Amino acid sequence: PFERADISDFNLKPGELIAVVQSGNSLWRIARSTYGSGVLYTDIYTANIQKIKDPDLIYPGQTFILPPKK
Repeated sequence: PFERADISDFNLKPGELIAVVQSGNSLWRIARSTYGSGVLYTDIYTANIQKIKDPDLIYPGQTFILPPKK
């Protein structure tokens, strides 16, 4: 079942966004669509290291903070 993420659960800093993983997403694809370059997936991984055990394995429904582009 669909469950909407509650953004009040996140302590966002100015410029940060939230991404909810959809089926078929990867950190590379999220970085490419957000920052224009898939190589910046490492920024997403670093910002969410406590939630991501393996950057090659993310799951639908996971929520990640997307830091501002450097």
